Amino acid sequence: MSRESSNANVAPSEMVESTFGERRARVADVGLFFKKFLAKGRQISSAVPSSPAMVNSMLRHIDFSKPATIVELGAGTGPVTEQVMELLRPHHRFVAVENDPDFCEILRRRFPDTTLLQADAGRIAEPLANLGIQKVDYVLSGLPTPNLPRRAQAGILRWLRKSLAPDGLFIQITVAPLIYRSFYRRIFGAVNYRMVWLNLPPGGVYCCGRPKGVFQTVG
Repeated sequence: MSRESSNANVAPSEMVESTFGERRARVADVGLFFKKFLAKGRQISSAVPSSPAMVNSMLRHIDFSKPATIVELGAGTGPVTEQVMELLRPHHRFVAVENDPDFCEILRRRFPDTTLLQADAGRIAEPLANLGIQKVDYVLSGLPTPNLPRRAQAGILRWLRKSLAPDGLFIQITVAPLIYRSFYRRIFGAVNYRMVWLNLPPGGVYCCGRPKGVFQTVG
């Protein structure tokens, strides 16, 4: 059922209360994100959650009309998860991955029907295999991938080389426009970038394919 049809039978006062609750939750998200950013620094991709414009730019690369397995790395408080869930159809399989326990608690509460893995993205191959997932069509990354420890980078790339479909895509958000282009070109055969100005701070989306066979040079 769409959000519009479900709202048709809701009283105006209830809708106002619901909207207020959503806004309050989003403000709380910003506060939690900033707190995590101060505590963990470069382990968190941004001081604030991704804007709708950033998420839209990310998801435009997915053809939701076709069957696909989609994995989100670094789901955070769920801005990407929320929009993916609205677009999913029965022929899709979606898994959100998040390692931070506070973020996972939020995700479980907001998206009880989503398959959530509390796991380290650098060691994601086995948890996904336990779910019967061997091949992935789209990987949505909210991780600060260039700033991850080398071991985590290597683990992610090994998994991508083994599990990403031949025409699959690794889609990465960033708030450091163009700085990391050379990083992604070292580990992917195809790299495209799209700027997103309507984000705080301005950022963009890398859309990458054909992971290369060498990860030792990443750093």
